[in-house]
Amino acid sequence: EDFVDGITTDPRIEGIFRARDDVRFRRTLKEQFCYVLGGPCTYSGMDMAMAHKDHGVTTAEFNALVENLQTAMDKEGVPFRMQNKLLAKLAPMKHDVVTR
Repeated sequence: EDFVDGITTDPRIEGIFRARDDVRFRRTLKEQFCYVLGGPCTYSGMDMAMAHKDHGVTTAEFNALVENLQTAMDKEGVPFRMQNKLLAKLAPMKHDVVTR
């Protein structure tokens, strides 16, 4: 929840998330994290390339999102080693998200 709150209020990236269905976004984000971490979840959202194709996300914006994720994990007391495991699993998505 802190992660979504952070990215939707961060002036560097909040515009990317302005026109979203908040309930669906939060649900699919949780599904995606669970799925990526090998949990018993099915991800029902779009693939990252399709979801971000019209947003024109830059590397700086992508990095701001990652910073917000790290801040949220720190706030929840997620150990640094576990944070790195999640970030390593999410990192390959960068080439589908960053389009400019």
